[in-house]
Order: sequence, then structure tokens, then C-alpha cells
Amino acid sequence: MKKFFMLSAVMGLVVSGYAQTLGDIDKLLALQKNKDAKTAIDKLSADPASASKSDVWFYKGKIYNINSMDATSSTAEQFALKTASFDAFKKYQTLDTKDVRLKIEEYKPYLQLYLSLYDLGAAQFNAKDFPASFATFEKALEVKNYITSKNYVYTELAIPVLDTSLVLNTAIAAGQAKNMDAAMKYYRQLTDASVGGETYQQIYEILADSYIKSKDEAAFNAIVAKARKIYPTNDIWDDLELRMVDVEGDKAPLYARYEILMTQKPNNFGLAYNYAVEYYNSIYGKDEKPKDIPTAQTKLTEILNKAIANDTGIDARVLMTNHLYNIAADLSGAATTIKGTKPDDVKKKADLNAKANTAMDQVIVSADKVLAFYNGKPNLKGIEKANQKITAGYLVDIYDLKKDPKKSAEYAKMRDSY
Repeated sequence: MKKFFMLSAVMGLVVSGYAQTLGDIDKLLALQKNKDAKTAIDKLSADPASASKSDVWFYKGKIYNINSMDATSSTAEQFALKTASFDAFKKYQTLDTKDVRLKIEEYKPYLQLYLSLYDLGAAQFNAKDFPASFATFEKALEVKNYITSKNYVYTELAIPVLDTSLVLNTAIAAGQAKNMDAAMKYYRQLTDASVGGETYQQIYEILADSYIKSKDEAAFNAIVAKARKIYPTNDIWDDLELRMVDVEGDKAPLYARYEILMTQKPNNFGLAYNYAVEYYNSIYGKDEKPKDIPTAQTKLTEILNKAIANDTGIDARVLMTNHLYNIAADLSGAATTIKGTKPDDVKKKADLNAKANTAMDQVIVSADKVLAFYNGKPNLKGIEKANQKITAGYLVDIYDLKKDPKKSAEYAKMRDSY
């Protein structure tokens, strides 16, 4: 009986000492000596005898959370304290299966950590500390996911299963921190949930762009198909699809896609104009040219006429004028290379000159429309002024070839006045 009594007394002393220590910490907190309270709880939690007590970890979570609100601490210190607080509260719950203290607190410490981590991540982002901001936003997501996994409910705030704003901020911060794998991961969380609205449209574009770069056609087709359902009126998906098939060298897949899209959207100016630019560059650019130039030129004229029909400005007409001038120049140049006097040579040269003359007449009609448009605008941009001058120069050249010095001089004067 005596040994039993002595052992009980020792046990009583241990528990009494442990309780007294937490009582001392309570006094420190009441006096707002938060750093001293942290020092005390650190010592207590480091003691193996105390570390098995659930209350020690509840107090550690509470004290670390309080200290993390100290604005005089660096953001890195605040983040570390909040992280340790979260871990301490979770450890408390593993030790206290009844969860008494957090139930009394209505699990609000978790809500406070979630919201304060969110605010800290935003502050770090605004300070351009992107790696830290990403880590903090990611930790806020971890706390949020813990809350929703436990089905904790707060009267102050409804916690969504998917916090779209927080996920977006996490993705953006990751991207700014050059952690593109993480950025894509969080963007995909949003697109997997088919989030919509103007704020989120760009994430579909970002993912589609990444799949173009990685040549992941299956993933690209899936994200664009989903994006078209959510944002059906946006033409960006057409542009992205065209980029996906715009492989170096063979333009056939690109042209085929343009044809499909133009059939679907016959009145879309941008689509027709961009198709025309692609075709124009293939004929007159520095890359390998089509084998049948005349056929390609005829196709370009067809595409440009569709663009002009829906153009509220003059861009398509300017491109048409350049195109027609090139045709006229090619025909005229080809005629001058024929030096023979045989009947076949004479006939071929005459046919080319006739075609060149017809082409020049078409240039005149198109160029006059361009000049009328530009002359009717009170203020022209630099590129518009350049196009105006070039177009007048075309007419000078053509009237010289047509041996009409009066008209040539008229347009030369106009050109020099621009």
C-alpha cells in the first residue's frame, strides 16, 4: 500500500506541474506576452512527457497563430508560424479523439488560418515575392481542403468545395515564380470543374497554348472543345486551332482548317483576312512558293473578295491592291522576257500584255478605293500613311506603263503630298 501511495503521489506531481505550466502560459497570453508564451510552449512541447498531452498541441496551435499575426515579423516568419499552427492543431486532434477544445472554438482557428494565409499570399504577391506567394496560397488551399474534408461549417463564411479565386491566384503565383508544372496543375483544377465567366476565360487559352507547344493534340482538342461550350462566341478558339495545325513547311493542314472554319463562319472578316495573309505570304514571301503560282493567285483573290465583303475598314482592300499589283507586275515582266519574233512568240507576248493590262485596270479600281478611304480620314496612323503613299506609287507606275503621263503626274503629285 505504501509503494502504491508513493507512485500515485509522483503521478500527481507530474500532472499538477503540467497543468501549472499551461496555467502560466494562459497568464502570459492574458498579458499579451505572446512571444514569451511561444517560448514557454516550445519548451513544453519539446518535453517528451508533455508532448503526449493533447492540450499542449492545442496551445501551441493557438500561440503560433497569435504570433503569426504580428505585423513586425517578416512574411516568411508569419508563414512559418501559420504552418506550424496548422500542424499543431491537427496533432491536437489526433491526441484528443473527442476534439473537445476545437469543438468549443467551433473550429474557428482553421478558418482564421485559411483567411490569414490568403491575405498573406496576396501581400507577398503584391510585393513581387512570387515563390513565397505561391507557397502561401498553396498552404491556404491545404487548410481550406482540410476544412471541407471535415465538413466544418461557419456562420461567418461559407467555404466552397472549390475556391476558384484561391486556385486561380495559386496558379498565377506559380506561373510568376516560373513553376509552370504547378501553374498548369492548378489551372487544370479549374478547367476540370468547367468554371466559366470572364475572369477564367484566359486559363483555357493558357492551357491550349501549352498543349500547342507540347504538341499534345488530344489534350488540346479536349480543352478547346470545352472552352467552345463555355465561351461559344469567342473567336480565340479558331485562332488556337489554326495554330495547332500550322506546322512548319506543309501548309495544307492549315489551309484545310481555314476552309472548314470559313464554311462555318462565312461572314467572319478576321478569319478570311488572316487566311488571305497566310496565302499572300506563301506566294510573295521568302519561303518556298506554291508550285502553281497562277492557281494560288486566283485562290488568294477569291479569299480576299470574301474578306473585303465583311471588312468595315480598308485592310483587306489594301492587301488586294498589293496582290493585284504583283500579278500585273508578274505578267508585264513575263511579257518583256519574250524577245522572239515567231508567230507563237508574238501571240504569247500579246496575250501576256493583254492580261497585264487587265490586271492593271483592276489595280486602278482597287487602289482608288484605298486612296478614297485614306483621303477621307482626318488623322492617319503611321502604317496608314505608308500604305497611302505606296498605293499612290502603284498608280504612278501603272499609268507610266499605260503611257498616260497626265495621270501618272497627277498621282505622283498626290504621292509626294502625303
